[in-house]
Amino acid sequence: MEAFFENKFICTKDYYTEYYKYIYFKKPLIIIINLILCIGLLINVLSIIFPDLLMENFETSVANIASILVIWCVEIYVFVRNKDLAYKKDLEKNKGNPTEMQIVVTKEDIDVYTNTEKISNIDFKNIEKTVKTKNYYILISKAKLGIALKKDGFTKGTQNQFEEFLRKKNLFK
Repeated sequence: MEAFFENKFICTKDYYTEYYKYIYFKKPLIIIINLILCIGLLINVLSIIFPDLLMENFETSVANIASILVIWCVEIYVFVRNKDLAYKKDLEKNKGNPTEMQIVVTKEDIDVYTNTEKISNIDFKNIEKTVKTKNYYILISKAKLGIALKKDGFTKGTQNQFEEFLRKKNLFK
Protein backbone atom coordinates (compact mmCIF):
# COMPACT_ATOMS: atom_id res chain seq x y z
CA MET A 1 0.00 0.00 0.00
CA GLU A 2 1.09 3.53 -0.72
CA ALA A 3 2.07 5.61 2.28
CA PHE A 4 -0.10 8.72 2.63
CA PHE A 5 1.76 10.00 5.67
CA GLU A 6 5.04 9.30 7.37
CA ASN A 7 5.91 10.60 10.82
CA LYS A 8 9.22 10.37 12.66
CA PHE A 9 10.21 11.42 16.14
CA ILE A 10 12.43 10.45 19.05
CA CYS A 11 10.84 9.35 22.33
CA THR A 12 12.31 11.96 24.66
CA LYS A 13 11.41 12.57 28.28
CA ASP A 14 9.05 15.32 27.05
CA TYR A 15 7.26 12.77 24.88
CA TYR A 16 6.66 10.48 27.85
CA THR A 17 5.50 13.41 29.99
CA GLU A 18 2.93 14.50 27.41
CA TYR A 19 1.77 10.97 26.59
CA TYR A 20 1.35 9.99 30.25
CA LYS A 21 -0.45 13.26 31.04
CA TYR A 22 -3.18 12.11 28.68
CA ILE A 23 -3.22 8.59 30.12
CA TYR A 24 -3.39 9.74 33.74
CA PHE A 25 -5.27 13.03 33.71
CA LYS A 26 -7.30 13.49 30.53
CA LYS A 27 -9.38 10.34 30.42
CA PRO A 28 -13.09 10.99 31.04
CA LEU A 29 -13.28 8.74 34.11
CA ILE A 30 -10.32 10.46 35.78
CA ILE A 31 -11.79 13.86 34.97
CA ILE A 32 -15.12 12.85 36.56
CA ILE A 33 -13.39 11.46 39.66
CA ASN A 34 -11.32 14.63 40.06
CA LEU A 35 -14.41 16.77 39.58
CA ILE A 36 -16.15 14.85 42.38
CA LEU A 37 -13.07 15.30 44.57
CA CYS A 38 -13.06 19.06 43.84
CA ILE A 39 -16.72 19.31 44.83
CA GLY A 40 -16.00 17.35 48.02
CA LEU A 41 -13.05 19.61 48.79
CA LEU A 42 -15.18 22.72 48.27
CA ILE A 43 -18.00 21.40 50.48
CA ASN A 44 -15.58 20.49 53.25
CA VAL A 45 -13.76 23.82 53.11
CA LEU A 46 -17.12 25.62 53.23
CA SER A 47 -18.19 23.51 56.20
CA ILE A 48 -15.07 24.65 58.08
CA ILE A 49 -15.61 28.30 57.16
CA PHE A 50 -19.38 28.21 57.79
CA PRO A 51 -19.93 25.42 60.34
CA ASP A 52 -23.59 26.29 60.99
CA LEU A 53 -24.46 26.25 57.28
CA LEU A 54 -23.53 22.66 56.43
CA MET A 55 -23.74 21.10 59.91
CA GLU A 56 -20.66 18.94 59.50
CA ASN A 57 -18.22 18.76 62.36
CA PHE A 58 -14.73 20.21 62.03
CA GLU A 59 -12.81 16.95 62.49
CA THR A 60 -14.77 15.15 59.76
CA SER A 61 -14.21 18.02 57.33
CA VAL A 62 -10.47 18.08 58.03
CA ALA A 63 -10.27 14.29 57.60
CA ASN A 64 -12.14 14.51 54.28
CA ILE A 65 -9.86 17.29 53.03
CA ALA A 66 -6.78 15.29 54.04
CA SER A 67 -8.14 12.21 52.24
CA ILE A 68 -8.73 14.18 49.04
CA LEU A 69 -5.21 15.65 49.16
CA VAL A 70 -3.73 12.18 49.71
CA ILE A 71 -5.63 10.85 46.67
CA TRP A 72 -4.28 13.69 44.53
CA CYS A 73 -0.74 13.12 45.80
CA VAL A 74 -1.02 9.42 44.91
CA GLU A 75 -2.28 10.34 41.41
CA ILE A 76 0.69 12.64 40.86
CA TYR A 77 3.15 10.13 42.30
CA VAL A 78 1.86 7.33 40.02
CA PHE A 79 2.06 9.64 37.00
CA VAL A 80 5.65 10.73 37.71
CA ARG A 81 6.82 7.22 38.61
CA ASN A 82 5.30 5.55 35.54
CA LYS A 83 6.45 8.13 32.99
CA ASP A 84 9.98 8.04 34.42
CA LEU A 85 9.94 4.24 34.51
CA ALA A 86 8.77 4.03 30.88
CA TYR A 87 11.50 6.43 29.77
CA LYS A 88 14.20 4.52 31.71
CA LYS A 89 13.02 1.18 30.25
CA ASP A 90 13.14 2.72 26.79
CA LEU A 91 16.73 3.87 27.33
CA GLU A 92 17.72 0.54 28.84
CA LYS A 93 16.21 -1.39 25.93
CA ASN A 94 18.19 0.74 23.47
CA LYS A 95 21.53 0.74 25.29
CA GLY A 96 21.18 4.30 26.55
CA ASN A 97 19.66 5.77 23.39
CA PRO A 98 16.06 6.94 23.09
CA THR A 99 13.74 5.09 20.72
CA GLU A 100 13.31 6.45 17.22
CA MET A 101 9.69 6.10 16.11
CA GLN A 102 8.44 5.97 12.55
CA ILE A 103 4.73 5.81 11.81
CA VAL A 104 3.60 5.02 8.26
CA VAL A 105 -0.06 5.71 7.50
CA THR A 106 -1.77 4.21 4.46
CA LYS A 107 -5.40 4.40 3.41
CA GLU A 108 -6.30 1.30 5.43
CA ASP A 109 -3.77 0.90 8.23
CA ILE A 110 -0.88 2.18 10.31
CA ASP A 111 2.55 0.59 10.53
CA VAL A 112 4.63 1.35 13.61
CA TYR A 113 8.40 1.05 13.52
CA THR A 114 10.87 1.48 16.38
CA ASN A 115 14.50 1.93 15.44
CA THR A 116 13.59 0.85 11.85
CA GLU A 117 12.04 -2.46 13.02
CA LYS A 118 8.33 -2.96 12.35
CA ILE A 119 6.61 -3.70 15.65
CA SER A 120 2.92 -3.47 14.79
CA ASN A 121 0.26 -2.94 12.17
CA ILE A 122 -3.17 -1.62 13.08
CA ASP A 123 -6.14 -1.31 10.75
CA PHE A 124 -8.06 1.95 10.88
CA LYS A 125 -11.23 -0.03 11.61
CA ASN A 126 -9.64 -0.77 15.01
CA ILE A 127 -9.00 2.91 15.82
CA GLU A 128 -11.69 4.47 18.04
CA LYS A 129 -10.62 8.09 18.27
CA THR A 130 -7.84 10.62 18.03
CA VAL A 131 -6.69 12.74 20.94
CA LYS A 132 -4.82 15.96 20.18
CA THR A 133 -2.28 17.08 22.78
CA LYS A 134 0.09 20.03 22.65
CA ASN A 135 2.67 18.31 20.42
CA TYR A 136 1.14 14.96 19.43
CA TYR A 137 -1.82 13.18 17.94
CA ILE A 138 -2.60 10.01 19.85
CA LEU A 139 -4.67 7.45 17.98
CA ILE A 140 -6.53 5.25 20.47
CA SER A 141 -7.38 1.71 19.40
CA LYS A 142 -10.33 -0.37 20.56
CA ALA A 143 -7.84 -2.30 22.71
CA LYS A 144 -6.93 1.07 24.34
CA LEU A 145 -3.44 1.14 22.83
CA GLY A 146 -2.11 4.56 21.88
CA ILE A 147 -0.15 5.39 18.74
CA ALA A 148 1.49 8.79 18.89
CA LEU A 149 2.40 10.97 15.93
CA LYS A 150 4.36 14.16 16.52
CA LYS A 151 2.68 17.21 15.02
CA ASP A 152 5.91 18.59 13.59
CA GLY A 153 7.30 15.15 12.73
CA PHE A 154 5.65 14.61 9.33
CA THR A 155 8.18 13.67 6.68
CA LYS A 156 5.44 12.86 4.16
CA GLY A 157 2.24 14.87 4.20
CA THR A 158 1.44 17.73 6.56
CA GLN A 159 -0.26 18.16 9.89
CA ASN A 160 -3.30 19.81 8.25
CA GLN A 161 -3.58 17.07 5.63
CA PHE A 162 -3.40 14.45 8.38
CA GLU A 163 -6.19 16.13 10.35
CA GLU A 164 -8.36 16.24 7.22
CA PHE A 165 -7.58 12.56 6.54
CA LEU A 166 -8.68 11.68 10.09
CA ARG A 167 -11.87 13.76 9.74
CA LYS A 168 -12.80 11.80 6.61
CA LYS A 169 -12.40 8.62 8.65
CA ASN A 170 -14.53 10.14 11.47
CA LEU A 171 -11.61 9.92 13.89
CA PHE A 172 -11.05 13.63 14.48
CA LYS A 173 -13.36 16.48 15.29
